[in-house]
Amino acid sequence: MPNFDTGTVSLCYSDSGTGDPPIVLLHELGGSSESWWRVVPLLAPTRRTIAVDLRGAGRSEKPPRPFETIDQADDVAALIAGFGLGPVDVLGSALGSLVGALLAIRHPTLVRRLMMCAVADDMEGATADYLTKRAGVVRQVGMRGVMEASLRNAFPDAHAQARTEYQPIYLANDPAAYAEMSLALTRLRFTDDDWRGIRAPVLVASGAHDFIWPPELGRKVAARIPGARFEVLADAGHFPHMHTPEDLVAMAVDFFRPSPPLS
Repeated sequence: MPNFDTGTVSLCYSDSGTGDPPIVLLHELGGSSESWWRVVPLLAPTRRTIAVDLRGAGRSEKPPRPFETIDQADDVAALIAGFGLGPVDVLGSALGSLVGALLAIRHPTLVRRLMMCAVADDMEGATADYLTKRAGVVRQVGMRGVMEASLRNAFPDAHAQARTEYQPIYLANDPAAYAEMSLALTRLRFTDDDWRGIRAPVLVASGAHDFIWPPELGRKVAARIPGARFEVLADAGHFPHMHTPEDLVAMAVDFFRPSPPLS
């Protein structure tokens, strides 16, 4: 698996297909670039598709000290700029959606279009409490100790096969790094100016059966971003890229359709 060194961390990534502009895939908390195993084969025949292991996840470097979700966004920006790829289309899921939003806010020239799946605009309250508690449990008992409850919430019974296929990806997480990513999310805050500052066209897509961040939260995010669209994936839960990849890709391909050349 190739890697890119930002000078701060080493990021691993997969690079498939051809066709511009490239699509950068940003995974969920607990996942990695491997989480897109059902999506990449659908995108790569027509578009270059780069799936990144975020700082602390997959095969990317796992710093020993606390870091912020903003750091993960800046890492991705360094990779995009380092390869001279921008502006790119960005497709994120859950944590990856928030990293994508930060990327669009902090590095607007690198993002052509942004699609966020399974997203919420506020990490305070119940979300922060849940993440803090789970981070503490993971440090004590490891990933296996929280796997059943975590994946049961993220994968409805209709997607039990995808849940089984995802388990090895989830269990491969380094518990300390997973806990740090969780705690970074609890500290993440977006202001109205942040959301209004996103200049790239945005599509927010929520799974109709998302127990963790239900569609009303995605609709709320879309309402805070000027011109953003909101769609519901009727058969998906919290991870549409693993639950209904064909539906997600059809929506993404339409949204990411390259602009026609100037005549």
